Amino acid sequence: MATRHTPAKLRPLSAEAQELARQNIRTVAGFLAHHRLSDDWYDVVIFRYLLTVQNWLDRPELHRYAFSTIAWRAMSSAVSNERRKQGRRIRAVSLDAPVPGADGITLGDTVTADDLYYIPYQMEAS
Repeated sequence: MATRHTPAKLRPLSAEAQELARQNIRTVAGFLAHHRLSDDWYDVVIFRYLLTVQNWLDRPELHRYAFSTIAWRAMSSAVSNERRKQGRRIRAVSLDAPVPGADGITLGDTVTADDLYYIPYQMEAS
C-alpha cells in the first residue's frame, strides 16, 4: 500500500535546496514555453517548483525518477488546480456586452420593463 504524504509547506530553502533549484531553474522556463503560458503563470509555477525542490530532498523515494520529471508533473498540477479555481470564480458581466450571434444586440437590450419590476423593501415592511 502506498504511503500517503501530507502536503508540504514552502519554507526557507537550505543551501542544498538552493543549489538544486538553481541548477534546474531552466525546467521552469521550459515548462512555461512548452505550454505557451504567459508570465502571469510564473508565480503559480515557481512556487510549486520550489516546493518540489524541498520534496525531492526530503523524500528519497522520489529519486528513482528524474528531478525534471517530478518538477514537470508538479507544475502541471499547479496549473491545472489554478485553472479549476479560476473556473469557479464569479465573473462580472456587462449589460453592454453583445449577445453572441445576435447581430449586435446587447444583454441590456434584452431587459424588459417586466424584468425591472420589484417591490421596494420599505413597502414590504408596511
